[in-house]
Amino acid sequence: MTGRGERTPRHSRTSARLLLSALALATAMPAHGQATPQAAAPAQTYAADYFTPFNPVTAEDMIRRLPGFTLDAGDERRGFAGAAGNVLINGERPSSKISLAEQLSRISARDVLRIDLYAGGGQGTDISGQTMIADVRLRPRDTGATNTFVAQASQLDPSGSINPLIVLTSGFKAGDVNINVALQAQPSRRGRIEYEKETRNGSGALLTQGPEFLQGSYWEYKLSGRASWKAGENDSFNVNLQATPSRDGRHTFSQTFNALGALTQVDDSKVTGDDAWAAEAGADWEHRLSPDTSFKLIGLASGRHTGSDERYSTQFAAGGFRNTFIQRGADSGEYVARGVMSWKPTKEHAIDWGGEIAFNYLDSALGITAQTPTATLDATPPVANTRVEEERAEAFISDVWQMAKNVRIEAGVTVETSTITQSGDASQERDFTFWKPRLGLTWSMDETNQLRFLLERDVSQLNFTEFASAVSLFDGTVDLGNPNLEPERTWRATAEWEHRFGPKGVITLSLFNDEVEAVQDQIPIAGLFDGPGNLGDGRRTGVKLDATAPLDAIGLPGGELRVKGMAQESRVTDPVTGEQRRFSNEADWSYSIDIRQPIPELKLAWGALYERAGDVSQFRLRELRTTGWAEANLDLYVETTAISGLLVRFTVADILLPEEIRERQFFTPDRGVAALPSSIETRAATGGFGTRSYGIRVSGKF
Repeated sequence: MTGRGERTPRHSRTSARLLLSALALATAMPAHGQATPQAAAPAQTYAADYFTPFNPVTAEDMIRRLPGFTLDAGDERRGFAGAAGNVLINGERPSSKISLAEQLSRISARDVLRIDLYAGGGQGTDISGQTMIADVRLRPRDTGATNTFVAQASQLDPSGSINPLIVLTSGFKAGDVNINVALQAQPSRRGRIEYEKETRNGSGALLTQGPEFLQGSYWEYKLSGRASWKAGENDSFNVNLQATPSRDGRHTFSQTFNALGALTQVDDSKVTGDDAWAAEAGADWEHRLSPDTSFKLIGLASGRHTGSDERYSTQFAAGGFRNTFIQRGADSGEYVARGVMSWKPTKEHAIDWGGEIAFNYLDSALGITAQTPTATLDATPPVANTRVEEERAEAFISDVWQMAKNVRIEAGVTVETSTITQSGDASQERDFTFWKPRLGLTWSMDETNQLRFLLERDVSQLNFTEFASAVSLFDGTVDLGNPNLEPERTWRATAEWEHRFGPKGVITLSLFNDEVEAVQDQIPIAGLFDGPGNLGDGRRTGVKLDATAPLDAIGLPGGELRVKGMAQESRVTDPVTGEQRRFSNEADWSYSIDIRQPIPELKLAWGALYERAGDVSQFRLRELRTTGWAEANLDLYVETTAISGLLVRFTVADILLPEEIRERQFFTPDRGVAALPSSIETRAATGGFGTRSYGIRVSGKF
């Protein structure tokens, strides 16, 4: 059944692969035309001077201050097409899958000439399904180098440790080649999470309580480079490289007391991470065949290694012990080749078509040994050691039609086919074929009002790690690997209204409705375990608000207010209870308020960020887990340019020191049978995500 993971005959799949490969090669065939290309005019253009009051250090800082624009850094998906975000650099999508935010952070704000804001994708950008796209246009580089640095030190509560961060970037020209290199060094990051935990029975009586802490340590270095070469009027080449060595570890310790205050057990653990690494290399070649026709070839390869040795020890006050030893390891990689043909047959149409092929793999290994005074046992769960491979190919075509001066339509379709093979503890091969149509419309009602509509079918990609079993002794859970997991399919409908007022004011209101098929979530496996799987059909409906407004009228000259908010409702049938409930791990609401005001006469600027979000829940066979924060996140900062050539920022983040509250309700024998929980565990954590920190950041040029 097409679009539902149908098995395709081997000869049909091979024919499809050959067809897609031929389609990709066809992008290199010459085409001729007489029309002169006319690029679509940007909806808004922001010169570099517009961002001066914000004291930007990098292009990322500038992107985040665009009125009415929210950075989409791209999804973490296999292949190149699905990982696109909503930012271009000099009219092109970088031949890299590294987060757009990270790539933009390597570009000095001094190198940015302007940022253009467009409605929709297409036009040879190789980006589709976006309602807004930002294009960072860089200044033509002369022989001089642009060198910048950022040095930061932050102290985290409650650990009190100092965590340094250094970022160095350099942009220069070597002959006809533009080169950008960057180094991000985080030589030591140590954080401490402190917990107060308690367990009560279903009637509320205290069973156990006690303190717990987790001390983490981490280091990471990122070395990246980008080279661009324009070899004549019709050819341009780009190369992107990045290498990231890292290592992490953690130590946990806890004491458990009974309701009378007597010590019952002590838990101690140590996790030593491997020397992990990640690397990526990407390149592209664009050739212009005529003024209205060009093609682009893209190649990308990446790899990653992670692993750890773990020891968990429990000493019981009544005598005896339990030791658990875990070894984990994972190696993954990806190879992608993509071809895109861009053709503008008339000034009203811009057509893109092409193909992509990709190969991905994951080798996952897990070994668990449990030791007691009487025995040593192999406690490795099923599907712990496995290899997953995917061969994937797709063909696509899209047309951006300027139907009228104020009406623009984008239509396209992608056909994707893949084969996923699993070996090791579980052996299986499955074929999938999906159609992904897309239709978007932009209507500029007048100079200040615009309506945008988008309807598309999205197919999620399976996370290879969910094919292998995972164990968390910290939570006492086992998630079995599921070789039968299917991709989630979603029809997304979005309607946006944008209203602009003045040079900075903009309000964007978005309505969205997602019809989801085969919702990915936790499911019971064999009536005993939890594991990733698919539920039935579900729905997600909601509204988003993004507003930017100047604050001069209320006595804050030059000030700016940004408000973002989201509210949604989701529904799916629970596989354990048979009742309707919301999606797992999704908040029903969130909002943020961001205020900034420059004070030029004092060479100062100050700002504040206030954020809140609703709780998230996870539904398991015998457990309902809810996580939320007792207080909001509040950040304050002051920055100054009083020292010539330097920008110094002082920050206090998460001033309210919000506690993360996690409640786990356990049901016996499971949630489908028991109406009330048999026990409830509560953990209140400080020091994790959202912990208070004090920081100083100095940035400048050299």
